[in-house]
Amino acid sequence: MLDWLRQFGGKPDHPLRDARAAQEVLAGLPEGVSLETLEQVSHWVASVKDTPGFACDDRLAVMCLLDAAGAKHAAALFTEFFAKIHQQDRSTRKIWDALCDYWGALAEGYAQCVADFEHGEKGAKSVEGEMPLALARALRAASQRFKLRHLRFVAVESKAWAPLYRPYAFAELKAFDDRPVIAYAHEVHTTARAELQKIMLLYLAAPHEFPPAQLELAFRILARFAVSAGWSRVPQAECNFGFNLAAGGPPALVPAKEAPGANKRFVGGGQALSKLGELRVLCEKNMLSEELRFGSEFSPTQIITVIEHLQAYLGVDPPRRRYARTKASDSVSVVHGLKPICQRVTRIELGSGASLNEDMELKAKTANIMKLVAEEVDSTAESWKQQDQSEWGLGAEIPPNLGKWAEPGKLCGIQLQGQKDWWVGIIRRLDANAGLHCGIRVFSKRPVSVWLRVLGAGDHQADNWASSTGSFSFDYMRAIMLPDALKSHDHPVMILENKSYVPGQLCEVMMGEHSRLIKLVEFLEEGEDYVRAAFEWQQGGKA
Repeated sequence: MLDWLRQFGGKPDHPLRDARAAQEVLAGLPEGVSLETLEQVSHWVASVKDTPGFACDDRLAVMCLLDAAGAKHAAALFTEFFAKIHQQDRSTRKIWDALCDYWGALAEGYAQCVADFEHGEKGAKSVEGEMPLALARALRAASQRFKLRHLRFVAVESKAWAPLYRPYAFAELKAFDDRPVIAYAHEVHTTARAELQKIMLLYLAAPHEFPPAQLELAFRILARFAVSAGWSRVPQAECNFGFNLAAGGPPALVPAKEAPGANKRFVGGGQALSKLGELRVLCEKNMLSEELRFGSEFSPTQIITVIEHLQAYLGVDPPRRRYARTKASDSVSVVHGLKPICQRVTRIELGSGASLNEDMELKAKTANIMKLVAEEVDSTAESWKQQDQSEWGLGAEIPPNLGKWAEPGKLCGIQLQGQKDWWVGIIRRLDANAGLHCGIRVFSKRPVSVWLRVLGAGDHQADNWASSTGSFSFDYMRAIMLPDALKSHDHPVMILENKSYVPGQLCEVMMGEHSRLIKLVEFLEEGEDYVRAAFEWQQGGKA
C-alpha cells in the first residue's frame, strides 16, 4: 500500500520528507556552532539518503537544505580542529571523526540524488538541470573527507574511489561532466570533472609528504587550478596518470605504451603546471596580490615550497624511489629543531683555525675543534625503532607517546646506533594506518654547524633589514653546511634559520682567521624553523 501511495504522490515516512518539512525541523536547531549539531545534521543527511520513497526533486531539495545547515558548523569546527591539529588529544579526534562522518555522508547523499535521476525516479525531469551541481557538490564533499584523512596521515582506502567514478561515468554519458556550475555562493565556476581532478591531483602529489599547513595550502592551490589540469581518453605526455572508471582504485602513473580503453581515463598537470610556474614567479618577485595569496596566513616562501612540490609530483617525470632499501632493526636517536641539531653535529668554533674550501672540505689545524657541543642542549633525543635504510633515507617506527612533534617537513638530527656522528635530514612522510611509520630523507651525513655574520645585500644594510624586508632581525645566525648534499644548479646547499633568506644576501662564515664570504643565490624550501638555500662562495673574502 505504501509503495502504491508513493507512486501516486505519497511522501516517505521521514520527518524531513520534503523541503517544507525540512525547513521547519532545521529552524529548531540551536543557535551557535556545536559539534552536537553537526552530528545531528550528519544523521539526517544519512537517513535522507537511505530512506526509500523520496522523489528525486524532494531528496535533492532536502539535501541542499541540510548542506546549508551543516556548512557553518563544519567550517568553524574544521578551523578549530586545524588550530589544534598537533595536540592529538581526544577532543581533536572527536572533531575529526565528526567532520569525516559529515562530509562522507554529504558526498553519498548528493551521489544518491544523481542515482535517483539516473534511475528515472519521480521528479527526475524537473531537476535535470541541477545534476551537474549535485555531482560537483558530491565530489567537493568527498575531497574534504580525503583531505581530512591526509591531514592525519591516514591513507585513503582503495575502495573509496569507486563511489566517485560511478556517478561521474553517468555524468559523461549525459554530457554534464564538464558543464560549468557555481558550487556555492561567492565561488568561481567549477565542473564535476574539475572537482574529481582536484581529488586525484592531491592524491598523486604525495600528500603524506606535506606538513598540515602546506597540505591545506596545496588543497587551496589545486582547488583554483584543477580546472586547467590535463584530461584525456588516451595516454598523452601531459596526461601521464591513469585510472579505470569501471574497475575503481586510485589513479597511478601509466606505464610506457599504455593502451587506451573504453573505461580508461588519463589525467595530469597539463596547463595547470604552467599556471603554477607563473604564480611562482610572482611569489619570487613578491608581486602576489592579496586575492591570489590563498589566505593571509601563507607566506610567499611557503607558496613557492608547495608549488615546487606540486610541479615535481604532477609533472611528466614524478619522483620515484632511487635507492634500494635494506631491512634494519636497530634503534636510532632523533632530535628536531635547528638549534639542538647545531649543538650535536660537527661544529666550527670561532678562532679554531678551521677552514672550508669551495667543496666544503673541512680542514683544521688542531684535531680537537671538531667535536659535539654538549652544553645547553635544548632537547632530549628520542629513541625510535629503525625499520629500513637506503643510501639517503631511512624508515622508522615511532613508539607510542614519542614523536608528538613529528610531521612532514620537520628538520631532524639522526644518530644511528653505534655511530658517533649525527646526520641531518627531514621527515618526508608519515603513515598512521598501523602505528606511526616515519620516512626520513637524509640531507647530509657530514653536516657542519657554523655561525654566519650578516653583511648585507645590494643597497640593504644589516642594520635596516628589519624595516626594509620585514622578515630579518639578526646580525648573526646559525647555519648548517651540507658538504655531501646534492647541489642545486651547481651551487652548494645549506640550512639557515627560518625567515632569514634574502636574495643576494652576503654573509661571512665565521671561522676566525679563515672566515669566508658567501652569497645566497636560490631559495629551495622553507620549514617550520629553517630555510634550505643554495649559495656561492665569494672571491675576496678572508683566506
